[in-house]
Amino acid sequence: MEVFARLENIEFHIKQLKSKCTTLENENEQLKTTNRELRNQFETKSQDLVNLEETNKITKLAQSANQSNDTSAFKQQIDQIIKEIDECLNLVKQ
Repeated sequence: MEVFARLENIEFHIKQLKSKCTTLENENEQLKTTNRELRNQFETKSQDLVNLEETNKITKLAQSANQSNDTSAFKQQIDQIIKEIDECLNLVKQ
């Protein structure tokens, strides 16, 4: 009779462990899904930030052009931005 009781006790503990394992596996899948979603949001926000920084740079350049009577400096800034854009396009093509 003692062996039977021990076996039932072992079976009970195995069922508990199996239940905990299943719960942890489900939680792990949920965390993986959340992680993927957060990574996607991070990438989107990072790209938005880059776009806003570029827009801000162009806006500041336009404001300085309105305030400046020196068109040669303005043209040099525009030429520099065009060169940067060309370099970016070349990198994208590669």
